[in-house]
Amino acid sequence: MERRSKVNFQGQMVDGLDMDFKTKEEWSIYELSDGTILRMKPVVTSIIKIVGQYDPQGNPLYMVQSSNVLGVSAPDELKQGAEHPKAH
Repeated sequence: MERRSKVNFQGQMVDGLDMDFKTKEEWSIYELSDGTILRMKPVVTSIIKIVGQYDPQGNPLYMVQSSNVLGVSAPDELKQGAEHPKAH
């Protein structure tokens, strides 16, 4: 069932279609030079197709609402309260 909505697109209120979607959200993993590992993935809450709007290649335009989820795994010596060697 098609759900219509109004969305702000480039400063104007335009028609949009709320899209149903399936997801397979995977983590992106970043290994930092200090030994920390960051895991991040977007969690999409809404996808709206902008009615009558297309990109330069002719593809329909979509607005995506999402939040990023971040997991941090730092080495013990980088954590708050860790003992740091004193300079002599």
